[in-house]
Amino acid sequence: MADQDLLANLRSYKTQNYLSGQVSVWHKLPIARRASVFILLFVGHLGELRVVLTKRSSRLRTFPGHISLPGGKADTGLESPWQVSRREMSEEIGLSEDNEYLAKNYGFTIEHVNELPCYLSRTMSSVKPCIGFMKFKNNGSDKEELLENLKLKVNPGESSSIFSCPLRDFLYPAVEEAAQEALERTHYLVKWAGIPWHLRSYTFPQTKSGEASWLQEFKDISASEEESADDEAKRAQTPPSSPTRRYVKKKKNLSKWGALGSRVDEESQVKIYDVWGLTANILHDLAEVVYLGHSVEGRQLGEEELIHSLWKHGELQGKQRSKRENAWINSTPTDKASFGWVIPRQEFLHLKRLYKM
Repeated sequence: MADQDLLANLRSYKTQNYLSGQVSVWHKLPIARRASVFILLFVGHLGELRVVLTKRSSRLRTFPGHISLPGGKADTGLESPWQVSRREMSEEIGLSEDNEYLAKNYGFTIEHVNELPCYLSRTMSSVKPCIGFMKFKNNGSDKEELLENLKLKVNPGESSSIFSCPLRDFLYPAVEEAAQEALERTHYLVKWAGIPWHLRSYTFPQTKSGEASWLQEFKDISASEEESADDEAKRAQTPPSSPTRRYVKKKKNLSKWGALGSRVDEESQVKIYDVWGLTANILHDLAEVVYLGHSVEGRQLGEEELIHSLWKHGELQGKQRSKRENAWINSTPTDKASFGWVIPRQEFLHLKRLYKM
């Protein structure tokens, strides 16, 4: 079955809102705690589903230089997650919010396919992923010609690069199969404030033959990408080799929550992008829905239940973060900081069981 046909799994997916309700916890929270990201899918040269990603500007206060999905916070209480995510995508990479304009000038519209449940960010915001698909009027030869005219524009205050990756590569570790483009894929089940949390990382070469032509012109020029003299000397002594794909099972120091989004691979000396943390978790869950029909029995996608519990017991209530929230933000997997400080014991134990899958 072609990847595009598997979007039927995504269209039929029923979002797991808190308490199995019809409404997401996103709408309960203060405006300052509402965030949304747009997952833009399109079909690549080999018929594979690809996802558009950005590298955050090194000037940003939060997560500078990290790989992310286009998105941001709500401006008003009247904005829906879709409106927030498409507005932010337009501001970050210049892809118009107007489907009529896109159809007239480039021959495609962005279909709003579905949503995933909310995820709790490390800044204690509720992040709602909205999934869209680039839907063309026809897939003839004029498709590439139209896309050549699609001049995306990186907002230097928001992003420093745009690229894409095969969605299926994010399916690991639910399925262990050869990656299409990923060089290294890792997964650890750790704890964040006492709750099981998946720490995933997927690395990709910055230059790859499978990249879409309309994304190949973007070169990362951010300050965080510049190499030091030591890096340059090391690269000169060790010319780049052909990157090899790796699965990582070995233990490593988990006191730090990942690295910058772009760096040089230690073994091959090839420049890579590292998709990790929340973005990696969102894309892994999306891959499960698309390719497995979310057949991992009993596994909870997103953190709607955790977010609701924290809100219900007095956290996530205002624009300013509480002292407890700051402690959770700054905690590591080995710290004693715990969401159990505010969530009653039985409810906390239930959440631990829920997210252990």
